[in-house]
Amino acid sequence: MRPAICSALAPSIPPPCGRRLDRAGCDVELCIHATRIMEAIRLIHLGARAGLVCQLTKLEKSTTNRLYRQLCGAPSPPGQTPFTDTWYRENDVRMLQATLVWRLHQRLVQTGRSAARIAIDVYQAYTRLAREPQLDLTRTVFVPRLVAMETWHERVCKFCGMTYLSAVDSNSVACPGCRLYHLHRCHQCGSPMEPQSRGRRRTVCGHCGNTHNGGAPH
Repeated sequence: MRPAICSALAPSIPPPCGRRLDRAGCDVELCIHATRIMEAIRLIHLGARAGLVCQLTKLEKSTTNRLYRQLCGAPSPPGQTPFTDTWYRENDVRMLQATLVWRLHQRLVQTGRSAARIAIDVYQAYTRLAREPQLDLTRTVFVPRLVAMETWHERVCKFCGMTYLSAVDSNSVACPGCRLYHLHRCHQCGSPMEPQSRGRRRTVCGHCGNTHNGGAPH
């Protein structure tokens, strides 16, 4: 009985996985392995360490370490993957971009692609959409894990009505975008707050008279 032949060797014979870019469901063993190797190469080029590549592609650890060394000319640097959300919560820009990553992940996870392919596509889309990306590939991959661990959950912003990611122990009612927006604007009418002398920010709006402008809404 003739073994299945990968389409790369016989283009005229359609492979079991068809013409999908992601061949995670392919029955040809060499095709599966080749796809994982290509995904691993792309992940390394995007900045992933060998340990993360191993987790996402399910390749042997020795394979990912050797591949990293051959591509980068040096062993993969040591270091643990993130295990808390402390870094993200240090400022609203990071949390805002984490929400963007989560929305991209929600869309792509429905396509049935492999975990490595989803990570690649999410990170590439995120870096193109964000003006100044704050998250590297490792922290991008960790965002959906924080949701899965129930460290974060989705909330609805009181001001704009959009859903956003928030820590379960947070009592915030405003999304990171609205908090950034209201740093120098009136919470009630949205008018810019003119600074006082000596650079101090006004707390009373000159347009509507609102006095509850002591800081960004929480």
